[in-house]
Formats: sequence, structure tokens, C-alpha cells
Amino acid sequence: MIDETVLITGGSSGLGLETAKRLAAAGATVVLTSRTEDKGDIAVQSVKDYLIGKGVDSSKIYSLVLDLDSLDNVKEFSKAYQSLELGDISILVNNAGGMAIPKRELTTDGNERQFQSNHLGHFVLTSTLFPYFSKDGTKVINVSSSASNIPGPSGLDMDNLNSEKSYTAWGTYGATKLANVLFTNELQKKANDAGLDWLTSVSLHPGVVNTDLWRYIVGEERLANIKSQDTPSLEALALSATSLFTLSPEQGANTQIYLAATDDLTKGAFYEEMKEKTNMPSFVKDEAKANELWSISEELAGITFDLTMSVDDAESDEIVVDSDVDTEAEEDMSSITDAQKRFFGQDEDDA
Repeated sequence: MIDETVLITGGSSGLGLETAKRLAAAGATVVLTSRTEDKGDIAVQSVKDYLIGKGVDSSKIYSLVLDLDSLDNVKEFSKAYQSLELGDISILVNNAGGMAIPKRELTTDGNERQFQSNHLGHFVLTSTLFPYFSKDGTKVINVSSSASNIPGPSGLDMDNLNSEKSYTAWGTYGATKLANVLFTNELQKKANDAGLDWLTSVSLHPGVVNTDLWRYIVGEERLANIKSQDTPSLEALALSATSLFTLSPEQGANTQIYLAATDDLTKGAFYEEMKEKTNMPSFVKDEAKANELWSISEELAGITFDLTMSVDDAESDEIVVDSDVDTEAEEDMSSITDAQKRFFGQDEDDA
């Protein structure tokens, strides 16, 4: 993968870190993102140690801060990437996210946290980085899950994307993973319609992986305490027992690494165990909801995802073009978008 530039969200641990290590070992220039600079620095050193141990060049590893829970931060990310002067992006791995948060939480943007971390933030990130994609061939790899089947035959509830009607930890997680697949499908469709044959968009299920996503279920501080105990508790035993029936991060990362490295992919497809999964349920392929999700995502984020925008356009005219959104009046409910009014169950009079 020499001369390939790969950007991996959530690259400081788990699947993202393993993906960074092995793609870098194959010669790629790797940019990993993390929520803090310290975590990013530690991850970069971990990748470099891995490469040095293999006798491989370790000079092409970079880290940037990305907070998917802040859309303002995501919208500014392309500037940080541009400052690295690495040229075009060949592969974007949208890997970061949260899982089964026990109680409904809102981001600073007013969106349910899993919905923003798993879908909306990556939607905006892909949009802002799109002008920097390589026209010689770019892959967008969205890490979904078999949990995308949780919503069932009715599919994605377009009136409950922010869990404003109801919230369950796993139900909401499943909905966001279905959103990942629908976004993948719609991105590929729009690219095909625009004649962008250089773009390939795919999604995948990595398997049930024993990663630090446990922290979303038990909490980061509690997880650290469990791991540090000298005498095993029932919680520690339960945590260690998961390794008996789950994949290691090294195993779980195989599919997204395969998708990044191979040229033999079906555009818009869903992959599992490094193979295309063809028997997908109809609600996962719902074109109408995929298109509606795209439009609602644009409204919620206050952007237009323009597949024709060039780097020059991006630099001269910000991606954010929705002048109806008053970003300086976050507390002023009169500035909320139509989509947000619908999600929060408010009509215009209430707003």
C-alpha cells in the first residue's frame, strides 16, 4: 500500500489501532484520529513500535484530534488534515463510535450521542473530506455491525433517529448501525449517478469483538477499576469470559483491513468475514429511507454534501452553507432546523 494515504477514525484503540498498524506495515501513510492529543500520541508510538519491530519504515504515521460529538470540530477537521500536506486521501475508514450507552445522552449539538458518534459525525466528516479524495481511486469504509438487523422489518424509524420517542441502549445502537449501511448505499448511489467511477463505498460487520467498547456499557472509570483489581471480582470474571466467545481486535480488524487493501470490491456492498454478504434483508436496502436519511442528516448538520465540490471550492466556500442555521444562537430555539423540530417533537409555535 505504498503511496496510499489512509485516514482511520477512532484509531487510538481496538479495531482502529490494529487497522492502523497493519496498513502501515503494508506501506501506507496512516492518519489516525482520537478524541485527545495525548491518546493520539500514545497510539502513534504504539504503531511505530509495531513497525520498528517488523523492520518497517515508521515515519509515515500521524495523529489528529477528532471529536465526533462536536459537529463544529468535525467541520474544521479538513483544515487540520490539509495542514499535514499529505495529498489526497485514498481510503477513509469510518471506524469510531459508541455502543449501547445505558442512558440517553445528548451531544453539545443536541443530538443523541450514539446517533451523532456513529452516523451523523461520520456523515459530516466524509462530506468535508470529500474534496480531498483521490480521483485515482478512493474507498469509504463504514464500520457497521450485524446489529443493523435490530430495527427489524420496519427498518429505520425516521421519526426516532435521535431517540426522542423512545430509547433503549441496544435498540438505538442497532439503528445507528443500520444508518451506517444506508449511508454507504446512498453515497455509492449518488457517486454512480454523478459518474464518479473512482469512488467505492462499502460497509461491514467486523464480528463480535472484545474491545474497549465495554467502556460504554460499564463506564470508563469503572472499566479501568475492574481491569486493575488484584483479586478478580464477578465483573472481572465476566469481562475476561467474553474473550472465550468473541474475536480479538487482531481478528476483528481483518475485514476492514481486507477491504482497504484489496481492489476487488463490489461497490455499495456489505462485507462480513472478508466476503460480500448478499442475503441482506430488504429494509437494509431501502433506497427511499437511505435518501431521506441523507437529507435529514444534511439538515441536522447544517451542511450540503456536494459530491462535485473540489478542493478549491472547499477552500473558497465553506462546506457549511445552510444560512438558516444560526450557529451563534445555540440557545435560541427559533434557529432550529425543520428536521430538529420534528425530532424534538416541537411544532413552530412551541419552538
